[in-house]
Amino acid sequence: MKKPHRIAAGGLVFRDEAVLLVRYRNGSGGTYLVGPGGALEDDENVVQAIVRETFEETSVTVQTKRVAAIEDLMCPRFKMIKVWMICDVVAGEVRRTKGAEAEGIIQVGWFTRAQLAGEVVFPSPLRQYDWRTLCGETWQVLCLPCRNADF
Repeated sequence: MKKPHRIAAGGLVFRDEAVLLVRYRNGSGGTYLVGPGGALEDDENVVQAIVRETFEETSVTVQTKRVAAIEDLMCPRFKMIKVWMICDVVAGEVRRTKGAEAEGIIQVGWFTRAQLAGEVVFPSPLRQYDWRTLCGETWQVLCLPCRNADF
């Protein structure tokens, strides 16, 4: 059966040796952390979606810099491609917004690498690479292998 396709975008936002993440509950009672993001609306591009979604979920305004990774996800209802971009903070302080609550986000915040120990974190480059390298000018865009997702 052919599934509908979905395009999504997410921000990789770093500040003071920490990354901006949101926490969701998974279907088995645990949680996972992920960079803010979501599906593109019909009238926007990837950059606009990242700026909008990051603000809606965290109240932080960002400016995108460059693509870091492209994620390929097989979800129960659709196949999704998600473009992850490195972003700079322009304004705002992190707080859980009404939009985040409505979406099922249970926590938003800045997380250091040490705080991610023992956590399920997406996208995978956040666990696999040095963050300075990931944010560096010589970073090559990663095309991540397809993985199953339960959302």
